[in-house]
Amino acid sequence: MEPQEGEEIHNCLIKLRDDPKRRRDKVYIGCGAGFGGDRPLAALKLLQKVEELNYLVLECLAERTLADRYQIKSSGGDGYDSQISSWMNMLLPLAFERGTCIITNMGAMDPLGAQQKVLEIATALGLDVSVAVAHEVSVTNLGSGFSPTKVYITEGLDMKFGCNMRRVSAPTWELLLLFNVLRSTNQM
Repeated sequence: MEPQEGEEIHNCLIKLRDDPKRRRDKVYIGCGAGFGGDRPLAALKLLQKVEELNYLVLECLAERTLADRYQIKSSGGDGYDSQISSWMNMLLPLAFERGTCIITNMGAMDPLGAQQKVLEIATALGLDVSVAVAHEVSVTNLGSGFSPTKVYITEGLDMKFGCNMRRVSAPTWELLLLFNVLRSTNQM
């Protein structure tokens, strides 16, 4: 499959780290949320209880949640989860202190807006973090060929729908590898 103009194809080739000292025998992954209306206190308790937690996953997106975020964004609102501020204000300080990477899909229809919001919150908390984003690209030219990693919105028609299919596992894997490189400098 050849990439269209402006898009990338990701191949998730798994390689062992060059530095054997950076490899781990165990990786601790915890799930702090299972749906968009979940409570952040459960994630905080998990983070407090499991000191060696490497990754905290906040699964906050499903088809219905994505459709809601799409409608809100189409009406001029934020396309990301409205609770991202409360979650990050609660979780970032301890996650940063422990070196725990937070993985979430709270960005929904606006992952770059969510990234900016998290960076603003981190700055307000006095934390110097890195926030990586794996997302699709919004396009309006349907003649360029269909790609399942893009969002298609029909222009010029009075339709209130969008198509969104995510295939971001390979880019997410690459970001996690990058995180582990950045982790030694105390960044998230």
